[in-house]
Amino acid sequence: MRSPHAFFSCLLRGRGWKALLVTGMLIFSAILWGVAVVYQERQDRYCHQAEQELYAINYLQTQGVVDWREQRLTDAAALLDDTLLAQTIASWLQNHLDAQQVLVQERLRILQERQKYTAVYLVDAQGHLQLGPADTAAGVLPAPEQQALQHAFSQALVSVVEPRHDPFFAFPFFSLIAPIFDGAQPMGAIWLVSDVRTTLYPRLQAWPTPRTTAESILFSRSGNQAQALNPLRHPLDSTTVFKIPADGVESLQQADFIGQAMLGVRGIFYGSDYREQEVLAMTSAVPESPWMVVSKIDVAEAFADTQMREVLALSLPVSLCLLLAGLVFAYVQRRAWLRERALKIELQRHMGWLEGAQKAASIGYFAFDLIETKFAMSSMAREIFGLPDGIEIGLKEWATLVLPDERQKVLEVHRHAMSSGTALRAQYRIQRMSDQAMRWVEVWGEYEAPAEKSGPVRMIGTIQDITERKQSEEELANYRTVLEEKVRLDPMTQIPNRRALDEHMALEWQRAMRSKTTLSLMMIDVDHFKAYNDHYGHVAGDVCLQKVAKAIAESVTRAGELAARYGGEEFSVLLPHADTAQAMVVAERVRAAVAGLALEHAQSSVQPYVTVSIGLVCAVPAFTESAERWAVDLPPPRSHRHSVTCTQTLFEQADTALYHAKQQGRNRVMVYPPTRNDGGN
Repeated sequence: MRSPHAFFSCLLRGRGWKALLVTGMLIFSAILWGVAVVYQERQDRYCHQAEQELYAINYLQTQGVVDWREQRLTDAAALLDDTLLAQTIASWLQNHLDAQQVLVQERLRILQERQKYTAVYLVDAQGHLQLGPADTAAGVLPAPEQQALQHAFSQALVSVVEPRHDPFFAFPFFSLIAPIFDGAQPMGAIWLVSDVRTTLYPRLQAWPTPRTTAESILFSRSGNQAQALNPLRHPLDSTTVFKIPADGVESLQQADFIGQAMLGVRGIFYGSDYREQEVLAMTSAVPESPWMVVSKIDVAEAFADTQMREVLALSLPVSLCLLLAGLVFAYVQRRAWLRERALKIELQRHMGWLEGAQKAASIGYFAFDLIETKFAMSSMAREIFGLPDGIEIGLKEWATLVLPDERQKVLEVHRHAMSSGTALRAQYRIQRMSDQAMRWVEVWGEYEAPAEKSGPVRMIGTIQDITERKQSEEELANYRTVLEEKVRLDPMTQIPNRRALDEHMALEWQRAMRSKTTLSLMMIDVDHFKAYNDHYGHVAGDVCLQKVAKAIAESVTRAGELAARYGGEEFSVLLPHADTAQAMVVAERVRAAVAGLALEHAQSSVQPYVTVSIGLVCAVPAFTESAERWAVDLPPPRSHRHSVTCTQTLFEQADTALYHAKQQGRNRVMVYPPTRNDGGN
């Protein structure tokens, strides 16, 4: 029989084991709880990193699509402002001259080669293909392009036909229709065609890390269907059209990631793809287009490495925690530290890639806190503004970097976007803080509004240095101006040519009709110039024409008057707001100025020096009912002033007067209509 002391000792020992067991279970539960908490935290961190990576990739790819689309719209819009091209095309469509055809085809070739278009055609107002870069073209625009052509004519704007397959080409293509007008009359259009396989799809295929299930898809919606514009990476069949379920909570939950995107889901979300695999997806809309970019990756692949590492890290401490909790804890901490360091290295590598891409494109990103009114900028954004690292910049400091003459307008654009909650896009000039250099920048931004607040509290976006692009645009505009001036100047005499005369005549004709004022025209011919060329040679003949042209041009002094070489040895002078008497004064001054040159002309039967004969007409331009136009009330004709209804008639009448001047002995001025008393010296 046991003694009481032995009994109580045994009881105490039994209670001690129970206490030890309870303590061990509590410690084990605490370890498991701690491990579970750590696991969940790391899972959330890895999930957030994967989502941020997908967000950055989707954003950059969307930006690439936006830049691609805008570049083509800019190319097409530039054609609307090219009056020289429009006039050349209009003239060719009317006359089909070989020289004009060469100019048009050269411009089409430049568009195709420099702007990397697959095909460029000139079409007429009915949609028939006329010219290509190398030869003439035949055929008719496809039906969508025909509709776009009519829309372009009605709106006087560039029309776009979204990417599609069509039997006209063997590849998917993107079309732009740039209308060409002759005044207000549509003459034709330039059809720009881009093969989206080589120009657009590569912008969606680039992925910074090797992934087997990752892809970005460009979609557009039509009714209850979504059309994939680029090929799928894992196609189940040949179709790229997906049906969208009816709107509603149940339909949204049942829809795949494409359906969710088309039903309004934006940003990062989870769903299933066309293979019925669970995916992590990100959706961005392409501004000013029906397109959306959806980037996705299988959840299994996105978190495969994380799950494997976590399983290995947790299996070992769970199996060893009963034997040596402290050692297992240290081991887990060691593995967690190594894992975190590896993730930091990988993250740094990805950030380095992102930083390199931003520098290559001169793009930086920023975030603006509307509550604290402070900017957080990437290193590239700081470099664009010329800001040193480690310095925060507020709204007032940022506003001082905008040029003063643009500051108010830029601030108003930001206020409007903030108040309306719309996306921000602006171009303006800044003065860098570091070197005070003036730079052009383009800013894209969107405002974020958390669910618990009604208004936006942060704006995030990108900023790009576009100074070189702006300089190129200015140089191109200057080159175009110089080129237009040269084509209106006679190369030998350096005075305006026939083209400049016709344009000036059209302008002054319309002005005279509106104001019911007179318009005078002189036709001038060098007397016996063929005999001069035969006797003195063509080189001396060219010098003679140059001196005569200079004398005529110096005799025309009033604003609006124009002296031009009409062709060969003929010149013209246009005198707006001049009646017959005033025009006669100018004509006699021209005749005397040429005679005053005293250029020897041994073969002339008029004078031993070079002389000119001049035909003069003075008229009041008017519309007539016979031309199916409205007519103006004209004052009764007096003297040589009369009504004329077209510029061709005015030239013919001046030429008739010139003919009579030659018949009367040359070296004189004759007025239309000629009379017995008309004449000159």
